[in-house]
Amino acid sequence: MLEKKFADIDKKFENVLKKNKRKLENAQIKPIHDKFLFAQNGITGLIAPPGSGKTFTYLKMAAQQQELDEKNPFYELVVICSTSGQFDQTVNSFKDIIKKSKLVCIKDTELLDWIKKYQRRVLKYNAINEYINSKFKDPNEEMQRILEKKHFRNK
Repeated sequence: MLEKKFADIDKKFENVLKKNKRKLENAQIKPIHDKFLFAQNGITGLIAPPGSGKTFTYLKMAAQQQELDEKNPFYELVVICSTSGQFDQTVNSFKDIIKKSKLVCIKDTELLDWIKKYQRRVLKYNAINEYINSKFKDPNEEMQRILEKKHFRNK
């Protein structure tokens, strides 16, 4: 009896998975490359005491990821958080090696607000992409909000 209920649940999940395959794949955390398993659509963070090599490690990762695929380069935003809001000596020493990623310095007290704004931009970007991919037929909730805010009525 319980096995049948579980089988029914499995079937329901499989149906929803098939129906929403593309959207769910876009929501997955995916590695940048088989040889570079950091997330291409997420946040990578290092937590360690000052002077332990966090900035050096981030910059080296950014330099490595830009060499993964020359035909399809992966452009990344590298956020360096500091108390002063300025790049430290480590960043200034190695930043010329980073050619494809954008380096941004954020003051540590402003980091959470910056992340919120960045996430908002990503949400808008994804909503616009999804709307374009639906051939302008199926705006999600965020896209509807954008269309209404900008006075573009979906007629």
